[in-house]
Amino acid sequence: MKGRRRSSLAAVLFAGAALGCAGEDRSAPQLPIADLSSADEALRVQIAGHEEQIRALHAERAAAAEVAASVGELGRLYHGLQLLQPEALYLLENALACYREAQRIDPGDWRWPYLEAFALDARGDLEPAARRYRAVLASTPNRLTVLLRLAEVEHRLGRSSAAEALWREALALDPDQPAAHYGLGRIALDGGDAAAAAKALERAVELAPAAGRVHHALALAWRDLGNRDRVGLHLERANETPTPIDDPLVQGLALLPSGSRATLQRGLLAVQAGALDDAVLLLQRATEEDPSNPAAHRNLALALIDAGRHDQAIAALQALARLDPADAWTQLELGRLFASRSRLDLSLTHLERAVELAPRHKQARVEFGLALARSGRPREALPQFETALNIDPFFTEVHNHRAVVLAAMGRPDEGARLLRQRLGTAPGDGAAARALSRILRQQQQFNEARRVLEGALGTAPDDPREEGALRLELGRLFALGNQPARALSELNRARRLVPELFEAAFLAGLVYTELGRLDDAGAAHAAALEARADFGPARLALAEVQARRGLCDEAIETIEAGRRLTPADGNLGRALADLRASCVQAGARQ
Repeated sequence: MKGRRRSSLAAVLFAGAALGCAGEDRSAPQLPIADLSSADEALRVQIAGHEEQIRALHAERAAAAEVAASVGELGRLYHGLQLLQPEALYLLENALACYREAQRIDPGDWRWPYLEAFALDARGDLEPAARRYRAVLASTPNRLTVLLRLAEVEHRLGRSSAAEALWREALALDPDQPAAHYGLGRIALDGGDAAAAAKALERAVELAPAAGRVHHALALAWRDLGNRDRVGLHLERANETPTPIDDPLVQGLALLPSGSRATLQRGLLAVQAGALDDAVLLLQRATEEDPSNPAAHRNLALALIDAGRHDQAIAALQALARLDPADAWTQLELGRLFASRSRLDLSLTHLERAVELAPRHKQARVEFGLALARSGRPREALPQFETALNIDPFFTEVHNHRAVVLAAMGRPDEGARLLRQRLGTAPGDGAAARALSRILRQQQQFNEARRVLEGALGTAPDDPREEGALRLELGRLFALGNQPARALSELNRARRLVPELFEAAFLAGLVYTELGRLDDAGAAHAAALEARADFGPARLALAEVQARRGLCDEAIETIEAGRRLTPADGNLGRALADLRASCVQAGARQ
């Protein structure tokens, strides 16, 4: 064709005269052209295969239904691609073109007008979508699904009576349709009947407990009914997850595209939905399908970090570093992860490399400074914080780190002065309050340190994590001041606010041990290890408590489990030897 480039990557506009088949004239299928130059090879091959199949069926004068089905499946592939890339609306246009062409070739197949309606619905063309859905109702074997889709469109168009009638018809076919109960609940809510809304929405939640949109609507109903407890319960579970509709034709769309990029997009959608285990599996598959895809490795590492699987995240980042040794982000994330595992030697190596690669990356400077400070090198840490402040003078947290480093360098008064200045302008800065309390604690100024923390708590922090961190520090002060009851009160409040705050559980365990409450101590140390399995001090403390309770076998297994987890920790090896010796002596005395 003149003026148009033919490509095996795109659907080809077939040329030629109409050909006869089974006594009727049929023109060649008219298909869209797409630019897939950025697609990976597997996807290009997949689309080219669809195109070739359509050409072959037409050349062989196959039955109209068979040709139409092939064209429609190409449309479904484009549609699936668009679902994975919502911003690529041209792919939806390609899908629509294929659906319409399939209908032209075989007007009797309900699937193609139905999918056309679904695509129009997704594009926001509600009136045409409603017309197509209604046209399909007479011929589809999946009447229930079409009723639910059409009812939703009618509701969005503001035609509540029509939507209500359709949802009630759907429930007459199947009383256990959560989407229909959700729809009726919204109509009742819009009409001011909160009691009827709550009844319908409670049924929808019972049928689809993961549907966050239903929880949000139910929270509104209970708000109108004045039940605050139920409002809070459902707001906590509210999200953008819709009510499920059993629709294999649509549900399978996003699974159609091949290739690493498509698998990556499916993984990202799983991350957004909070399904981290599914996301990890998909992102791992994306790296296997294309080991050179840096986005797949990067997002796999992020999903593993979110899932708390740090060892696997390190491996994913190391693979990414091999792909691109000059990527500062990868070096920074490796440095952070090794620091969280207390491997400061490796952390420093990667963070120093990140700073070399991106000298004006302020967060890399801060992380490098923190690692240097934790390694007992405060004088080297200070220039990193000062450089970060030169890059961004309003980088608040760096002022706090700088003050702590000054104290570690033997200049506590200067560090405390800077933190007091910060709290004077921002009394709710919990990080500054905690940093100042630590400096004061090191100077044995326990009462002033307590006043600083209580002052920060008095600002009623909205973030439970920040309140938990403040109460952890306050509990530590009470423990050092030999006030175990007050220490346990604050530490256990911190644990309730932030269950993953392993240090609060560990310190509570130490206080319980001092009080002789060994059962409580063991439970607290076990909770600390549940939140942070590689935290050696909690493991040693738990083993000691188990040994004191006469549970030598359990104590030995606790230490051996730690050695399997962190084989480089020499403290565990020494503790194991001492434990075995003491257990043998205890057995001999018995």
